[in-house]
Amino acid sequence: MNDVSQRFLRNRGKIFSPYPKAKAFALGALMFVSIVANAQVSSTRTLKMLVMKNIPPLSYRDENGVLTGFNVDLGKALCEVMKVKCQFEEEVFSKTIGLISSGTFDVGMIAFIITPERQKQILFTKPYRVSKTFWISKIPITKSMSAKVAVVKGTMQDTWAKQVQNQYRWSLVEVAVNSELTEVLRSGMANAAISPASTALELMKETDLRAEGLSARVIEEEIFENPVAIGVNPNDRALCDQLNIALELLIKNGQMDKINSKYYPFRIF
Repeated sequence: MNDVSQRFLRNRGKIFSPYPKAKAFALGALMFVSIVANAQVSSTRTLKMLVMKNIPPLSYRDENGVLTGFNVDLGKALCEVMKVKCQFEEEVFSKTIGLISSGTFDVGMIAFIITPERQKQILFTKPYRVSKTFWISKIPITKSMSAKVAVVKGTMQDTWAKQVQNQYRWSLVEVAVNSELTEVLRSGMANAAISPASTALELMKETDLRAEGLSARVIEEEIFENPVAIGVNPNDRALCDQLNIALELLIKNGQMDKINSKYYPFRIF
């Protein structure tokens, strides 16, 4: 587990925690006003925000073709606090780091897992939750010898699967976007998948897959006990600081809870 993960897990519950109720109301009100003022950027700026293609409930197109999801709503809420406009674009995960590191996009609303390698390329906000990764299959991972395992290319799940591939003699089926995991499982191209919690939640809504005996089990590996954060253009430290302040405000005023409840049946931060 890297240093970032250890610090996050040690201080979990303290990061972005509301002030104790015992604090004086006047002090809380003063800090609230200060947070709002410091979070504001410029009303003339438009932030270019990057989200992943078709990964419900994080970012996806609804039945009317409108871009929506937890990361989209969170991005809009952050922009509202900072008094800026948002411009969203979608891309596959494997291209996201490069597009942010080059400055093509200001912000990556991707729910990035923070790793030392990624920290060399882009900035990250303070982490606001820990990721979980699931093994989705009829068979437990301990009995998965020679399985055909689906993963999204370029993700931490892909990296780990390649590390243990020889041990289990897996054949890896790499896909571009998370929604394709459902397709390869349904078609029989893969008989197992490794996915983050958001995708596992959506997969387990598919009645035909559940009827075939597929279930989701947490993979207990240190590589997956990592903090999740928003990616930021490496040349814009001021924006990263303002996003941190805006995130803190959204948690303090309860708006993060509202966004969470809209897309998840459980609390993710």
